[in-house]
Formats: sequence, C-alpha cells, structure tokens
Amino acid sequence: MKLVEIERNDWIFQDSTITDEIDEKLDRALDIWESGPAELVEKMLLAIVEECPNHIDALHHLSLIYNEQGRELEAYVFCQAAVSIGLHAIPRKFKWDNSRVTWGFLENRPFMRAYHNLGLWHFHSDRYDNAIEIFERLLSVNTSDNLGVRYLLPVCWFEKNELSAILDLCRQYPDDVGPGILYSRALALARLGRDEDARTVLEYCVVELPLVGKELLKKRHPKPKFRIEGRITVGGPDEAYEYWRYYGKYWSASESAMKLLRQVMKR
Repeated sequence: MKLVEIERNDWIFQDSTITDEIDEKLDRALDIWESGPAELVEKMLLAIVEECPNHIDALHHLSLIYNEQGRELEAYVFCQAAVSIGLHAIPRKFKWDNSRVTWGFLENRPFMRAYHNLGLWHFHSDRYDNAIEIFERLLSVNTSDNLGVRYLLPVCWFEKNELSAILDLCRQYPDDVGPGILYSRALALARLGRDEDARTVLEYCVVELPLVGKELLKKRHPKPKFRIEGRITVGGPDEAYEYWRYYGKYWSASESAMKLLRQVMKR
C-alpha cells in the first residue's frame, strides 16, 4: 500500500496486492450484508483480510459490522487497523494542509471512509480535539466534503467555544444551505454578540429551512414518525430533528440566540 503523487499535490492510494478478484469477493460480501446474515458476511470479510491483510475496505466494513452487533471493542480495533494501514502509506512529502486526496478517485475512498469512521468514534466519545484533527484533515484534502464532516465540525467547536472557527468554515461554503452551516453560523454570530448579523442570517435560515427553527423552539422533541435511520430528507422534519439533536443544547444555552430566533420566527 502506497500513497502516490500522480500530479503536483494530487495523491492516490495504490496497492498491487488488491486484485479485481479480491474486490469482487468484497462486493459479494457487501451485497449479502444488505439482506443476509451478518455472520456470513463477517466470515467472508475475514477471509479477504487473511488473503490480503492490507485491505482497508474489508477491515473498515468488519468494524461497521461489529459496531452494529454491539461488539464495540472489536469494532474500534478494526477501525484503528484500517486507518493505520492508510496512515503508514503516507510519505513525508505529503502535507495535509496543501495536498489533495480526492473522493473522485475510487482508490482513495476506502481510507477516507475508514478515517471518517475513526473521527466519528472520537466525536461520539467526546474526544473533540481528536475528532477535529481528523475532520479538518479530511476537509482540507477533499474540499467537496463528500462525507459531510463540515456538519459535525461546528459541534466540536461549540464545545470548545471556538466560534471564529465556525464562521471561517461557513465562509468556505457560502452556497451551502444545510442547517449545520446556516443555523450554526447564526448561532456563532449571536454568541459573539453580533446580533444584527445573526438576525440577517436567521431571516434567511427560516425562509430556507423553517422546520429547523420550529424544532429549536419546541419544548418537547419527539422523533419524526417517518424518520428512516441513516437517511435525511432535505428540508424535512427529520433533518430538523437531527439538527436539534446535535445542536439544540448550544442554542438553549444562549438566551440572546433564542430570543433572536423567536423574534424572526414570529415575523
């Protein structure tokens, strides 16, 4: 396994030991996972790892299977193993702040998925510094952010009260209308005491995503009836609920932000 520079600052993972035949075995295992027994899929993936120990995608999906089964220690071990292979393949010349490892190259996706998974482990364990490091790296090398780390980074920064970092992130994605960007920008501005700027952003927020504003103002937050785990309806009640689930406590902690939101929603 190597990370190779194919053009200036453009990098791609390469591994001659991963053949088409091995990847076909992985595809068959994942097809079975959709409707078949997880035990069979686990056995097939372990066979792939035995044949090709550096197969990041097989290790990553074993981690997902173990996590799904509640086998958290094994899930974490396999997650770490997958990421370690990728990190060890990175040469000294590679720099996280100006090199690119883009999602468009299929060969890069296994490591990026595995590294994102490790970031989620840190995120859900409240190890925000570790999560920030991973999410910032993924965002830096792949600004299109196909894994959506930009919607989790503000959580980490609200925890650490690094409000300017949130505003810097929002400026990088001026056309993004996801609540993790729009509403988080308004909240950061309000917490910085920039009420008029926050009001302007909120007026746009409630036009684009009114259900999020309504969800934040609710006293009770039942799960949406038609919520499908792992899927989000853009502009839907499930999107609003998910935003509240991650960000609601930061809004509730700011009286000025909640006051502004009530005023804008009322208008």
